[in-house]
Amino acid sequence: MAHHPSHHRSRPAVAALTVLLATGALATTAVPAARATQAAGAAVTRTGTGTGATVPIPITLPAPTGPLPVGTTTLHLVDPQRPDRWAPTPRPRELMAQLWYPAAACGAPGHRLAPWTGPAEQAHLESDYLGAAPGRLAWPVTHSRENAPADRTTRHPVVLYSPGSRSDRSFGTLAAEDLASRGYVVVSLDHTFDAGEVAFPDGRLEVRNKPAVFAMTDEEIVAYRTADTRFVLDRLTDLAAGTNPDAEQRPLPPGLGAALDLGAVGVAGHSMGGATAVQTLHDDPRVLAGASLDGPVFGTVATDGLDRPLLLFGAADDRPTRDAMWDSLWPRLTSWRRQLLMDGSGHGSFADLEVLFSAARSAMSWTDEEVDHLIGTVPPLRAVAAQRAYLAAFFDLHLRHRPTPLFTVPSPANPEVHLVR
Repeated sequence: MAHHPSHHRSRPAVAALTVLLATGALATTAVPAARATQAAGAAVTRTGTGTGATVPIPITLPAPTGPLPVGTTTLHLVDPQRPDRWAPTPRPRELMAQLWYPAAACGAPGHRLAPWTGPAEQAHLESDYLGAAPGRLAWPVTHSRENAPADRTTRHPVVLYSPGSRSDRSFGTLAAEDLASRGYVVVSLDHTFDAGEVAFPDGRLEVRNKPAVFAMTDEEIVAYRTADTRFVLDRLTDLAAGTNPDAEQRPLPPGLGAALDLGAVGVAGHSMGGATAVQTLHDDPRVLAGASLDGPVFGTVATDGLDRPLLLFGAADDRPTRDAMWDSLWPRLTSWRRQLLMDGSGHGSFADLEVLFSAARSAMSWTDEEVDHLIGTVPPLRAVAAQRAYLAAFFDLHLRHRPTPLFTVPSPANPEVHLVR
């Protein structure tokens, strides 16, 4: 059975990423420009200490661009009605979801900044994906306050986010924090056993079960991930109604349920998460608009099409399979539709991976050729800024009915982005 290249996240697979690598990872350096400069600076070693110790490479995240402070929390969600087809032992389907939301300004500073990922996930990610020695990377904190009280002055539109195959929910942090700072609640989920690593509140770390995932066709994988996404939306409905859906009944941030506007729900995703987003938009009438970040098209949406707004935002590298999928879907889109392309971008430019690899390449086992194939030549902070600007404009237009010129004329602020159609 032929499988989509996005299912792989091993180093040798990178050169063959003709359709989609399941991206993801982290962060951005504080130094904006050339990668060569970043890598050289990252490799500085201590002198005069007598130890020869290497300075850990600092990784920092660019701040969100919106005016609102951001809070974040996690939910452990268990679906007793659905056996987990990917789990190595029989159990109900269980997921971890992370919410980023506008925080109440008066309560946010008293809460610590959340880490980009936890120590268990971090250690597995370093060894399994990056090939980095322990201690070589100084992992970042986010700009979001853990469990800060939510802003209850209004209800906020909700955007569901699905990461790529073998990617973690944290890989979309840069997009999620930015949308939250602009007044959205973003809910990103780990597709357990397809995600690279997922830590649960009881201390378990569940890693990808590759044989179980590969036992499915691409269409079946997307259907399974779509069921995850719709289940999370069901539990958000419970949260908005005043109940706590967390399996351990861990305390919720004050006001979180009251902050959700479930009459204005969108969905976005990267790579196979983009395919998940498009199929979720097809399957669930509660979802009003969707964005695919360099994702394929699998499932019934490929033949049925869509009657709701869809944004296709693609990388510039040559991808005949992706292009053929988008070309086939295009005439079946009967509502608002746009396709964008970012100059100089690679598949990994649409996740936090763009900026992590720019900073950390000297500590990784990847070759420069492999890194460049994945993240392209666009300056990392330019890629982040473009993704943030167009995602916000898309959801502002379709969830808040705020006009924007970004989808009709070129943007001087984002010269890398072109309207394909």
